[in-house]
Amino acid sequence: MTDDQLINALGGCTAVANFLGIKPPSVSGWNSIPLDKKILLAVIAEDHGICTRKELFPDSYQNIWIELRPEFNTASSRKTKLATSVNERIS
Repeated sequence: MTDDQLINALGGCTAVANFLGIKPPSVSGWNSIPLDKKILLAVIAEDHGICTRKELFPDSYQNIWIELRPEFNTASSRKTKLATSVNERIS
């Protein structure tokens, strides 16, 4: 998804400006979305079901959002299983 497509999918320059707390002319003046703003918009877009953070940042999503790392999910899964097993023994 290009930056223009993301802006349009989120409702246009005014909507994006409102999400970010800035003025619409700032958004319309972008050649590309500044990285810090795009990271915020990725979370908003995912929350609205427009696209995933992985789709917007296919090469770097794991460095931005550690919870999306495969090893993080595996470790979390192990912790959940361990906690469940401990709770079952206590009960």
